[in-house]
Amino acid sequence: MDLNRLGGRDGHLLALLQRSQQWRRLDAQVKQMMPANLCAHFQTACVENGVLVLLADNNMVSSRLRMIAPGLLPRLQALHPDIAGVRVKVLPKPPQTPRVNSLKMSDAALEGFRHTAGRLQHHPELAQALQRLAEKHGKG
Repeated sequence: MDLNRLGGRDGHLLALLQRSQQWRRLDAQVKQMMPANLCAHFQTACVENGVLVLLADNNMVSSRLRMIAPGLLPRLQALHPDIAGVRVKVLPKPPQTPRVNSLKMSDAALEGFRHTAGRLQHHPELAQALQRLAEKHGKG
């Protein structure tokens, strides 16, 4: 979908798209200033009343950002003229639901694995892997 063409039809949508691009650019620029090990664990939220708001995934990242941010303030101000300070908030990510394997193999496929495993004497590791696969999926 061509968002620029779509935005060209609606002035409000175009303004939103441009604002979104500005925030993504600012987020990328802020992350370039930060240590690489923190970049995946925070995001730039907004500039609110002259304060750059960063959202950290957890307290440890929040503490590190609070320590680093004052030293980076002049560089941050060069990115966005409205920035007079930095505030870090913790916004934990919801836990990921564990993936459930819903793969069901037919009895014929499982028997084929067992049969092939029995014929692979010259490749014992492969034979074991096929046997384990058949045992794992044969339960149920």
